[in-house]
Amino acid sequence: MNSRHLSAIATLVFLIASFISGAAAQPGKYGKASDYNRRGLRYFNEAFYGHLPNGKEAEAGKYFDLAAAEFNKALAVNPRFAEAYRNLARLHYVRKDFARAAEAYRMVTLLEPRNIDAYLQLALSCTRIDRPDEAIRQLEIAKGKTHDSEVIGKLDGYIRKIRERQQ
Repeated sequence: MNSRHLSAIATLVFLIASFISGAAAQPGKYGKASDYNRRGLRYFNEAFYGHLPNGKEAEAGKYFDLAAAEFNKALAVNPRFAEAYRNLARLHYVRKDFARAAEAYRMVTLLEPRNIDAYLQLALSCTRIDRPDEAIRQLEIAKGKTHDSEVIGKLDGYIRKIRERQQ
């Protein structure tokens, strides 16, 4: 074996070892983000299902704040964690902070570009903050992400409703 072959083998071994050590480090990082996200969901569920139906808005608000903090911790650990963005968007929407909901849903569409529901939720948030043109644009993008004629028909129906409200 000549030195060129040894060098190539050494480089390959180094790259494989680097990949393995990097992959081994990731589960802990993502695991922590998942832990924060799960905790955020528990707080969200306590607020949404436990306190709001019983007319306890102040208590619900406290739990929503705790949930938002946990989702944001998850995103600080893993900024590409679409599920945490989706949960944060849902929380903002429920709290009627539609601009922040739209921002979070936009991140979901960037991270999961084939997620039709994320585009739909983004469009809905945009309509709530009086941005119908942006809502229509997002629904048009969603139509381009599917070949399902039934889904396309429903998206066209939403677009029609938005245009009717504009007139």
